[in-house]
Amino acid sequence: MEDKRSTARSIIDHLGISRSINNIVIEEIDSPWQEKALIKRKKGSIDVKTFVWKDEAFLYGRIYRLFLYIADVLDASFQYNPRITPDEEKESHIRDRYNQIWSLYVDSRMERLAIESFFDRVLRKNLFIDLERGLGWNEAENIFNALWSKEVFTYPEIVDLAYHLEEGFPELKEPPGTYHIEKDISACLHEPSVKKNMERLSSPALAAILNDLLSFAAYSCKDTMIVPCHYGIVFLFQRNVFIELIPSQDKTLTLSILDSTSNRYETLAISEETNLEEVQKKIQRHYAIMTMHAKSELGG
Repeated sequence: MEDKRSTARSIIDHLGISRSINNIVIEEIDSPWQEKALIKRKKGSIDVKTFVWKDEAFLYGRIYRLFLYIADVLDASFQYNPRITPDEEKESHIRDRYNQIWSLYVDSRMERLAIESFFDRVLRKNLFIDLERGLGWNEAENIFNALWSKEVFTYPEIVDLAYHLEEGFPELKEPPGTYHIEKDISACLHEPSVKKNMERLSSPALAAILNDLLSFAAYSCKDTMIVPCHYGIVFLFQRNVFIELIPSQDKTLTLSILDSTSNRYETLAISEETNLEEVQKKIQRHYAIMTMHAKSELGG
């Protein structure tokens, strides 16, 4: 613990903020993801409480980055103003984005200073793209690169970008209607329900086809169970996936049917022009074969 205190003291001397800090408290924690620094203002100075991962990996860099936040707060040109900070409860996504952008500002400076840190560029990029799952991967990465390369931010700029991220980079915005399979994947992962999967179809005609297929399969395949999953909708027969339906924003519907004779799946791409009657006959045929196999195995 004394090593961490002496490291912190040497860092604030290096940053030129030691005169503004009255007292430093360091509390050890079990994870680098919980590291943070809190300040308490006093007349003419501040007290700092840091939460630092007890592991020694990248220790100097991890403590240095915490005090970069403090240096920003103490820098008049940064224009720190807690009154405009996004509310954590009422605006949770905006607050998360605000945290990410300020972290990018801190960690990009760490890279330019050639100080090794747990939170390097690759990790920050992955965290940012995951947070901005409403964007396509390319657009999110391009915005990340623009944020990372910007050498100076002010606090009001960070807050404004938290509220208006895409508007801050209009030149990076992708054309309307650009299809992103990663958005489909993200929607499936975070909203696994039959209703949500059906809503992903941008074509009303294809949505009607999907509804017809669900109704037909539910009526014709009486021993199956409809289950929403992360990537689409499945029909289970004796715990095995018999039918798999994957809606897409690309005006397509992927249908896979189990052929129990070969234990392999036949996959069809369904569009608005697909002959639905032929698909229904195929489902009926495979279901009949599957139930016959199940009965024969039971009888054996």
